[in-house]
Amino acid sequence: MPTDTPRTDGSVSRRSYLGASGGALAALSFAPVGSATENGDDSAPTPESADRILIENGTVVTVDPDLGTRYDADVLVEDGRIEDVGRGLDGGDAERIDAGDAIVCPGFVNAHIHAWQAGVRGVAGDWSFMEYLDLMLGEVSSHYNPNDAYLGNLFGALEQLNAGTTTILDWFHIANSPAHTNRAVDALEDAGIRAVFAHGPPGDDNETWWEASTEPHPDDVRRLAEERFPTDDGLLRLALGIRGPDYSTDEVVEQDIELARELDVLASMHIGSLGPGGVETLEELDLLGDDLNYVHGNRLTDEEFDLIGESGGSVTTTPEVEMQMGMGMPPLRQTLDADAIPSLGVDIVSNVSGDMFTQTRFGLQTQRALDNQPTVEAGEQVQELSLTAAEALEFATIEGARALGLEDEIGSLTPGKRADITLVRADDINTTPVHDPVETVVFQAGVANVDTVLVDGTVVKHDGELRNEVARNRQQQLVQSGQRILRRSGLLE
Repeated sequence: MPTDTPRTDGSVSRRSYLGASGGALAALSFAPVGSATENGDDSAPTPESADRILIENGTVVTVDPDLGTRYDADVLVEDGRIEDVGRGLDGGDAERIDAGDAIVCPGFVNAHIHAWQAGVRGVAGDWSFMEYLDLMLGEVSSHYNPNDAYLGNLFGALEQLNAGTTTILDWFHIANSPAHTNRAVDALEDAGIRAVFAHGPPGDDNETWWEASTEPHPDDVRRLAEERFPTDDGLLRLALGIRGPDYSTDEVVEQDIELARELDVLASMHIGSLGPGGVETLEELDLLGDDLNYVHGNRLTDEEFDLIGESGGSVTTTPEVEMQMGMGMPPLRQTLDADAIPSLGVDIVSNVSGDMFTQTRFGLQTQRALDNQPTVEAGEQVQELSLTAAEALEFATIEGARALGLEDEIGSLTPGKRADITLVRADDINTTPVHDPVETVVFQAGVANVDTVLVDGTVVKHDGELRNEVARNRQQQLVQSGQRILRRSGLLE
């Protein structure tokens, strides 16, 4: 297996992803060699590098309350920005994408994922939360080298793009060395995804970092901020993945949040899965603020949710993981009732589905069932559902953007915002006919229906195929990496 190597000046840029050479991978479909675009056939152009792109004749679900859903409509993209949405737009010399059989919607925002775990997929499906803490954070994470971190983050990010997710908060808690961190950021760049990189603690010593930790956040984040995130106007932004009051002392909590505020970045923490009280601790320490993101929150009290809402904080629930691992029921209702910002995430692909279609469905239907249950137990009939498909799509798009502080840039197809766009096929066997496009996306569609994905106006998937030269022919490296890590962890013979 190749050893970790630094990036060179010859690294592939985002604008050269389409038309890459090399064979297609089995698990992720990449554009084949000899495609029309590669052969210079102008009859079938793919607008990977076009300054102007016109998405034509689509059913456009804008998730913008002023624009609503537009039928037989166009989306004009110029220099990575949504220029206009409407019928019969004059695209001039723009490259065209025919959306006549597609639903055009904002790219999903996955507000919480540990992308590095893509290399150890399928090992934690029968684990409880405590087993996960002991095995994944207490053993597996210590065996990652920098190249493992690169491969996990690269394919973890590509999985998201393949599934129509254009933005992730990547909670990276295997910052075992500066090289691990650098390679993880390299991978996000090479994937071409929009990401908030939440720099977390090392994964090489569970007792030091996750059990009433007295260790403040690694100071290497200052170097990272200066060298890799000198501005905040690109695809990648920095955040801090802090342990919070559930896993560290009050002194460390205070130091970590003060560090995030010094760097002017979001601080995201896992909280409320072991029990209540963490938000109360933050209030006592006078640390609450709208720059805090609370992940899970299943066992927090109603009063704690009120504190989050009053301070402008966001809550990210990861429904499938939380229900499997015994953390508690996803707290969407408590989040909404407290006027906190609701968002959704995948969390860990080592045990659950990696797509936001699944998580959105899980979150919506679970909360509906919880809201319905008192009526059911009273022997009465439910007359009206508590949440709608439109609200669920907002949780997975604009609300996720709001949770990450990106609502002015992404999350809806609003002119002026960046062009993060997903096209879902409307003529597939499971999506046709489309009577309500929002319901089709939320309830019927899945990864296989994602036809085209744009990030910042760059086409990263088209005709159902990913466009990424960097990842081509590297899948076997990912497999070998995961096998070696699991063998060293004692989880694979």
